[in-house]
Amino acid sequence: MVHDKPFLVSSMQILPIKTRLIISSDDILEVISKGIEDAGLEIQDNDILAVAETPLGTTEGRLVPLAEVVPSEEAEKLAQKFDMIPEVAELVLQEANEILGGIPHVLLTIKNNTLMANAGVDKSNAPPGFASLLPVDARASAQRLRNEILNQFGKKVGVLVIDSRTQPLRLGNIGMALGVAGFRPVADDRGRRDLYGNELRVTRRAIADNLASACTAVMGESNESIPAAIIRDAPVEYVDNSFDSSEMWISPSECMYMAIFDQWKRDATR
Repeated sequence: MVHDKPFLVSSMQILPIKTRLIISSDDILEVISKGIEDAGLEIQDNDILAVAETPLGTTEGRLVPLAEVVPSEEAEKLAQKFDMIPEVAELVLQEANEILGGIPHVLLTIKNNTLMANAGVDKSNAPPGFASLLPVDARASAQRLRNEILNQFGKKVGVLVIDSRTQPLRLGNIGMALGVAGFRPVADDRGRRDLYGNELRVTRRAIADNLASACTAVMGESNESIPAAIIRDAPVEYVDNSFDSSEMWISPSECMYMAIFDQWKRDATR
């Protein structure tokens, strides 16, 4: 647990990759590779390729025509209560592990051990009449892309599948890592010393989430058509493993927000 050698300070770069519109029949790596070439760039060893989940999911069959969704009675009630499209509410019910509550147009859910809006069901950047769902297995997707890059280009890289999320009481979205391949997503600083010699007892840094946020800043979330970015010279620990939310998760009882929320609910019912 004790780290003798901290990460070196690096001159990290985030290089956005603009592409044409990605459709369901595309090979996403082929489209991104063309975007890299058009930008006058090349993939290098130890680069990290960050890919947005919506275009990735689009090429993995995760676009759902809303006309084919039959809302359940529960979905109709949620839609009425939170001013949602019933078909979208039904998809949230199908995708979420747990629904905690909501505000107009949005349900707060837990999916894959992660607190997120609408369990990742989204109509933005989806064709009219469709909703996009999260990749079924973001870890497997990241590993697949990493293997394909090695096979096609002979480069050993990291891959990061990213989404956006909101933070409690903060305005705007930041990035979130759904799946990681090729580097450790969390740096454990417990056992290290701060500037005054105090031992760090609980500090762990969300490396993958921080990189996802940096990419979100340059990729945008509207009509930028930047579904990917190359992260170069990132201060990460490269490994031949892949990771999903289970490697970036703490239980609700350990989470400050969830523990206090649960206590508030218990107190309110007394």
